[in-house]
Amino acid sequence: MLQFIFVFLWSLLLIIPGIIATLSYSMTYFIIADNNSITALEAITKSKEMMRGNKWKFFCLGLRFLGWSLLCVVTLGIGFLWLTPYMSVSSAQFYDDLKENNSATLATQITG
Repeated sequence: MLQFIFVFLWSLLLIIPGIIATLSYSMTYFIIADNNSITALEAITKSKEMMRGNKWKFFCLGLRFLGWSLLCVVTLGIGFLWLTPYMSVSSAQFYDDLKENNSATLATQITG
């Protein structure tokens, strides 16, 4: 709910800031799934930190599904039975890659 409120407020400015906010907050659910003890606001903040410099990559990942979505519409929505899980797994893999890269960067910063 908190994520929706933040995205809605950014969208009131213009559509582009709303899209950027959506991309920034996109990893929030994965962060909460990894750590149940984290609060929603902390998860949103951590998502913004993780997505810093990676928003364009995630946006391009979403654009890759545009053609598939159009094909699903042509099949009267039946194709979404396969596309939706594929998109979800792709987002989860993107999160895993971000988490791995962030932990490697953090380890490099700690050691020197």
